Amino acid sequence: MGILSFIALEDCDEIQTNEWFKSKPKFLHACCAIFRLENDISCYESDMMRGEVANGVNCYIKQHGVTKEVAVTKIKEMINDNCKIVMEEFLMTRGVPRPVLVRCLNMVRVVKLFYNEGNDGFTDPHGKLKDLITSLFFHPLPL
Repeated sequence: MGILSFIALEDCDEIQTNEWFKSKPKFLHACCAIFRLENDISCYESDMMRGEVANGVNCYIKQHGVTKEVAVTKIKEMINDNCKIVMEEFLMTRGVPRPVLVRCLNMVRVVKLFYNEGNDGFTDPHGKLKDLITSLFFHPLPL
């Protein structure tokens, strides 16, 4: 999950931060789930064209016998549930330097921005990219 990005944090106790990572906190589990599920939704079509069936959307379709649209809707609900966990843990977690939590939260925000529906990360078909980038730093995590 980008643990190497924490090396440059000079104002954090390395031992405390490493212990927090080793404890596998709920915060990080939710972050990783968001990363994986967002990627599964956005890469579903290209994965299927390459014959890769190990994708969350495809597994949900096969397990529950539903359409792609229903599977994507359910997975987005899972993403929203994990976003709630991230925000809750961000506000409630103690015993780890605040800059570490902020950096984790900002990584989730970037993922939410990058995988924004209809946005391939390079174009802005909805004209909202500036607002989304602003929200990364000034507003709660978009759900």
